[in-house]
Amino acid sequence: MMYMLKKCLATLFLFILCLMPGCVLVNEARVPTSVEIQSTQTREFDVSYKIAFASVVDVFQDLGFVIQSSDFTTGLIIAKGNVINRNLGLFEAAGGVCSKAVWDVGTAHLEELGDGKVSIRISFVANTKVMFEYGASNESSKAIHDGEFYAKFFEKIDKSIFIRQNLKNRSNAN
Repeated sequence: MMYMLKKCLATLFLFILCLMPGCVLVNEARVPTSVEIQSTQTREFDVSYKIAFASVVDVFQDLGFVIQSSDFTTGLIIAKGNVINRNLGLFEAAGGVCSKAVWDVGTAHLEELGDGKVSIRISFVANTKVMFEYGASNESSKAIHDGEFYAKFFEKIDKSIFIRQNLKNRSNAN
């Protein structure tokens, strides 16, 4: 009887052990699909293309980005800044002191949809360059996929659009 119980427990233990890798896979972070990323990064606004373009530029600048280039015809805006991480300076690393520069690149693409609607897609990439002693360096880039970050950015665009529309309406009334 005892032998049978031990055999059952050993079999149960092996069965549970075989299931554990499946549990680990379930708990891993899920990578968003490209469609999910695009839906997080894109919003439509009921506004003229001109006001939308100016509002996006305003928000980038308000957040401390420097506009690297913009093209009203294609709707592309590229901005650079040390905004998302704000982590510039010297720090200790294995092997000595090194400098770490973090900068972010934000891009916006605006598309006129007609009927007074504009689609705006924003994307951000965080770049890091670590300079070690004796000239060695290491660079890395990481796309930002944080939905809350993009939602807040679009809230700022919405506020900027609201202000621009009201300023335009006020100047037309005078």
